[in-house]
Amino acid sequence: MGNIDFKPSFFTFFLLLLTLTTGFAQTGSVKGVVTDARSKEGIVGGTVRLDGTMLADQTDANGNFTISNVPPGQYTLLITSVSYRNRSIPQVAVASGKPTVINSTLEEDTKQLNEVVVTGVRRTNTEVSVISEIKQANVVVSGVSSEQIVKTQDRDAAEVVRRIPGVTIVDNRFIQVRGLSDRYNTVWLNDVNAPSSETDRKSFSFDVVPSSLLDRVLVFKDPSPELPGDFAGGLVKVYLRKPTFNERLFTANYSLGYRNGTTGNDFFTDKTQAGDAFGFGARMRELPGGFPVLGTAYQQYERDFYAKQIENTFPIYKMKAMPDLRFNAAYIDQIKIKGLEIGSVSSVNYTNTYSRFHIDRNLFDGAGQRTDQLKDDQSTNNVRLGAIQNFSVVLNDGSRLEFRNLFNQQARNQQTTRAGLDDNGVLTRRSYQLGYQGRTTYTGQLAGTHSFNKDKTSLDWVAGYGYSNRNEPDLRRVSYQITPSTTEGAANMETVLTPATGGVDVNNAGRLYQALSEHIFTVNANLKHKVSVAEREVEIGAGTYLEYRRRHFQARAFGYSLNANGDPRLRNEAVGNIFDPRNIASGGFRMDEDINSTYRYGASNELEAGYLSFNIPVTPKIKLLTGARYERNVQSINTGINGQPVSQDVTTNFLLPSANLSYNFNDKNLVRASYGRSLNRPEFRESAPFFYYDFDFNVLNFGSLYLNPETPLKVASIDNFDLRYELYPSDGELIHVGAFYKKFKNPIENVVVLTTNLAYTFVNAPSAYAYGVELDLKKNLTLLDDAFGTSGFKNLSVVFNGSLIKSQVSLGDNVAWNKKRALQGQSPYVYNGGLYYQTPENTWQIAALYNVFGPRILFAGSNDYPDVVEMPRHTIDLSVTKTVSKRMSLNAGVQDLLNQKVNLVQDYNRDKKYTNSDQSLAGYRRGTYYTVGMRFNLEPRATPTTPLP
Repeated sequence: MGNIDFKPSFFTFFLLLLTLTTGFAQTGSVKGVVTDARSKEGIVGGTVRLDGTMLADQTDANGNFTISNVPPGQYTLLITSVSYRNRSIPQVAVASGKPTVINSTLEEDTKQLNEVVVTGVRRTNTEVSVISEIKQANVVVSGVSSEQIVKTQDRDAAEVVRRIPGVTIVDNRFIQVRGLSDRYNTVWLNDVNAPSSETDRKSFSFDVVPSSLLDRVLVFKDPSPELPGDFAGGLVKVYLRKPTFNERLFTANYSLGYRNGTTGNDFFTDKTQAGDAFGFGARMRELPGGFPVLGTAYQQYERDFYAKQIENTFPIYKMKAMPDLRFNAAYIDQIKIKGLEIGSVSSVNYTNTYSRFHIDRNLFDGAGQRTDQLKDDQSTNNVRLGAIQNFSVVLNDGSRLEFRNLFNQQARNQQTTRAGLDDNGVLTRRSYQLGYQGRTTYTGQLAGTHSFNKDKTSLDWVAGYGYSNRNEPDLRRVSYQITPSTTEGAANMETVLTPATGGVDVNNAGRLYQALSEHIFTVNANLKHKVSVAEREVEIGAGTYLEYRRRHFQARAFGYSLNANGDPRLRNEAVGNIFDPRNIASGGFRMDEDINSTYRYGASNELEAGYLSFNIPVTPKIKLLTGARYERNVQSINTGINGQPVSQDVTTNFLLPSANLSYNFNDKNLVRASYGRSLNRPEFRESAPFFYYDFDFNVLNFGSLYLNPETPLKVASIDNFDLRYELYPSDGELIHVGAFYKKFKNPIENVVVLTTNLAYTFVNAPSAYAYGVELDLKKNLTLLDDAFGTSGFKNLSVVFNGSLIKSQVSLGDNVAWNKKRALQGQSPYVYNGGLYYQTPENTWQIAALYNVFGPRILFAGSNDYPDVVEMPRHTIDLSVTKTVSKRMSLNAGVQDLLNQKVNLVQDYNRDKKYTNSDQSLAGYRRGTYYTVGMRFNLEPRATPTTPLP
């Protein structure tokens, strides 16, 4: 692990900044407690708002509220809560830098339910509400709120979830929970399965969701009857912003980013096409309509005719990398139609970012001696356009209906130039890969929540549709052999590597067109009913989850070769000219299609699940949630290998029991213990009889059915045990200490294909285990003021979470893979820390964040080819936000301050001690990233809604 060099001058400046910023508050606040006029108990979930403004807060579990950042003046305070009479308090005076305390009561509304007009909904995105949700949950849960997300300045959900205990992110997109590979984690978006746009990964790509659209993110870490069975690390539930009531707001965020080593420097790309600016450029790069299969039925002149219809897109263009651009805007409003309030959240977001990395890659022989050096110059432009439109209506009987829509269009334009050197550093090969990838994701949901029988019976349901599409047209690869010149001062000879006439080598002189589309239809329904048993109120739950997924994947591969009578000098043409249409002729190159390999598959998955649960208050302090879930799954894959059809239909049936026991010592202390069985099913890509060439690692990656068509992957089963102690010192604070153990049967891993070091595939290991401990802490540092007799720490809070994990795979006696190693993809430790400072009125917010993960195996090796391991990286992020006025705030941030190396190593000395001194397979630095931005509240007044005619 690299050394961290802390400079005293930096921390002197940082501490000085903390000291000085307390003097900038120019606003006041209103705080107090709202209680029931009869019972004197605090009212939970009430809305307290300053009339004529957008300033409001929700009462917490004890009825407390605080409205911060209030400009001095006089206001009317409006207090509302469901089933209570509204209250208005006029002439509330607010002074600069001082809190105004208003304690009030509400009287119960005795009108019939069908006469009650609901004017508010409970906020779920604050730290207090999320911690309350975690505390009241029946299972082990961790989470993060929108309120904390704002403090961190995280840009998307991938950056947000890595702040959650036990969570890490791979490739800046994919999630790992408790150190387990992303394949062991499931993502739900608003309570249904999230669509995936990845062809070779199971998990949802978190970077498609901007952080501004998040309400909260919860991670469920142990099974429960109402949760899906297909997870072992965690079930991540991502909730998008809901419409709120009595609020009208328009916000806009704009920021610029600067990356060391990229911004302002030379940047390489291919020819710009229409639609690139908004991520829709894939359609312009597709094959011409009606392009035929170039088989043996065509004469040479016909083949050349069609080949000339494809544009020459091999030229490489140079430009200057612009600063990264990010923009998002959200509008919240509501209207009344015949007494019903319809809330609406509308949002659009756009990002355009650049990165240029210089990646060192190495190839080794079986003894660990380097045979080749590869120097990659990789330029990547990412564009994302997203939109969200949610509607919500609360009916007179209290039922709530929601219509949710999320759309994301993302594109990646990447160009890589690779220089291949021998062990003496002599240039022997130059390769190019140019590709554009477009990804479309849409999810639409209709959801409802209902209460019956005086709230003893409740029903919630979601019907969803998800669509994902990944279109990667015209992926171009060209490789040249370098012949050193024997004449001093003369240039080296570069000769393109093309096969013999009529051959196809798409990896060295070819074009690949591939597209994947997937449709997901889901229905999720949960019914809960409370009954009295032996003077105890038992909640009985029952529900069902139905899911149907359909995927279609197709690729077409073309390769160039020199005709028998072709001019050999054409092979020395530069990459931008070599396959120009004028060189496609009998005296030049020809283009052939690879029609013998498997370049397509169709797949479907049917899941039918049902559960029955019992939430039993054994005593006033002991609660038991127990039950079982039944899941029937049918996975079908159909394709062909070299003209022979291959079909797989696998039906599995599993009964998944679980029990979650909690003991509440008091309102602030509780302990949980749980057991549950869960599953891990093979993904389509892992099973599909298809292989592709991974240019980055210079290897082939095979689906399991390609190598073993008669042996489908098995479903892995996992027994999960959890024990956790939870302490809640005060609102917004928590301390959790926990331990867990997991026993795997038939875990699925990505491993080296035996007898070669150039390919990977997926297999079942016989068994494995993993166990670990976790600590999660959120605490205000006011206690230090009490200890030292000062007042400088009351505005500071600390967040820390850490996990220590041990795992091992059992591979049996007759297996050539490494027998004693960690589970593939698992990290032995994960640490996150954060220090937050904010002035009493939130005029200034400052955050310092830290993250590190332990070494994790990307590819499990064999006796001849060691594991490929990603080494730890320490990252420090800093952010500052200044509220200039009630309409505008400014922010600045530094991410990856240490800029430590991304390093993939191989343990050729087989000592199982992964260090940065081991042979490096690949390494590069991402570059420290700086951002500046501003946030506008362009519609600060809450305008009363009026009914539509």
